[in-house]
Amino acid sequence: MKILVLSLLRLGDIIQQAPLFKGLREKYPHAEIHLLLNKQFSSVEKILDGVVDKYIYFDRDALQKGLGEANYNILWSYTEVERLIQTLNKENYNAAYNFTHNKLSAYLLGALQIPQKNGLYQEEGRFKGLTNPWLRYFNDRFSGTQKSLFHYVELLGNAFALPTKATTAPHVKSKSKLVLLQCLTSDSKKNWGLEKFAELKRTIEISLVDYEVCVLGASFERETLAAVFSERDLLICDLPEARKHLQNAALLVTGDTSIKHLAAQVGTPIVEIAIGSSDSTKTAAYSAKALILNSDVACAPCSHSQACPQASHLCAEDVSVEKVFGAVWDQLSGEKIAQKNHIRVLERAVWSLYLHNESEPSYREALQNIFEQLSQKEISSCLSAWNEHGTLLLNWFNRAKAALPSREELAGKKNFQSSDIADLILCAQDILKTKRDEAGYFQNFVESLLTRFSHPVQIYDRVSAALTEAEALLNIRSSFTQYLQTSSTEGAYYAKGIGQLPISGFEETGKSVQRNLENAEL
Repeated sequence: MKILVLSLLRLGDIIQQAPLFKGLREKYPHAEIHLLLNKQFSSVEKILDGVVDKYIYFDRDALQKGLGEANYNILWSYTEVERLIQTLNKENYNAAYNFTHNKLSAYLLGALQIPQKNGLYQEEGRFKGLTNPWLRYFNDRFSGTQKSLFHYVELLGNAFALPTKATTAPHVKSKSKLVLLQCLTSDSKKNWGLEKFAELKRTIEISLVDYEVCVLGASFERETLAAVFSERDLLICDLPEARKHLQNAALLVTGDTSIKHLAAQVGTPIVEIAIGSSDSTKTAAYSAKALILNSDVACAPCSHSQACPQASHLCAEDVSVEKVFGAVWDQLSGEKIAQKNHIRVLERAVWSLYLHNESEPSYREALQNIFEQLSQKEISSCLSAWNEHGTLLLNWFNRAKAALPSREELAGKKNFQSSDIADLILCAQDILKTKRDEAGYFQNFVESLLTRFSHPVQIYDRVSAALTEAEALLNIRSSFTQYLQTSSTEGAYYAKGIGQLPISGFEETGKSVQRNLENAEL
């Protein structure tokens, strides 16, 4: 079997996809796996060793120049793409996986003659491949600042049925007790600040005298780093060298960079400072050993495509050196800060049940997964808030359902005005204002009222489809809640001693009520 994977994203994204490549190798151990990636990221070959058999390069920079610069023939880029497609088709791939999910990768995959296409592709002028609920969720939540309950790797792993798991393997602590700092990112909005990193370095060296602190950097970053750090503090290196340093390190402190994904790959403990456009739920280091520090300012996370709109870098200012050092201390001492959001764990379970799209959701299995993450006490403590929020969600649904005019009513409108759906708009506004639909039960409902339409009937179709999704989710949430409440009640009884009764029976009379083995009488 021969498989092609398309990953036309940035370096950090490709490194982040390592668990997906490993999952693909585990699922098809004897397959020949080829990877199509952008030419400027050829250094990744030394990082994905053992999971990719052949690398094929797409020269995106040259093709873009060919389309925009006068000294190129107008058909040059088209000819180059056509040549690439012919080369790929000669490989006779059995299957392809699109890990990129943008228009470019969709057009390329659509042009290839591959019988089994997984993920987004273009065919006959239309985008296809989003039949899987996990892929639809991925497509809806990763295009902008929409909230997601799941990590990038989790979503594609579930969508493509690939076994993936966050790094949990034990990391051998370095005898040198080396702490590495990765200070710079590809986007200034995500930079915590060199002066703050310098202060953190001094704090670690004063408080933890037996630890050595060094600063990682690429060759093009040397001059910027040298303005704050001494030359002896710098470890200027390429990716393979950085990997060796990370394998020898006790901890990495970093922003949102490709280096954090490399550290996750080798099992190095991480303190990640997620600021600017960095969304830790979507693309944090995929590792159980990562401790994520987020900013609480209202504008974070912001959009990737825009500059910081604030007068000062508020999200960076919100994360103090003391807070980062506290996380460093916890990681080095093994006393990791508890980061569990109990309600969020339950919401993830509900959405997982929905996205698996099974006729009979496996509530018991979902509950077992919950018990692996939360204790009985933690579940009981959050049930009241969980039920209260469920009531709010149900009220929103009933209100929106009642406010939706019938299809026939909208079809008969000759002069449609926004006042005809005023109650629907008010309901959507209230949902947005409360900021309490963090799990996104009504995201599609709100967006259905924001999209343009050519006929009023389209409003009904879009809103009705969004409410059907919300109803299905709320039904699963209700059934799951019953399982939660039952387990909580049983746990409470057990805690009071009922679950600890002796096997021999009730001992109310001073002796156990046991079966007589000779005559079977009690």
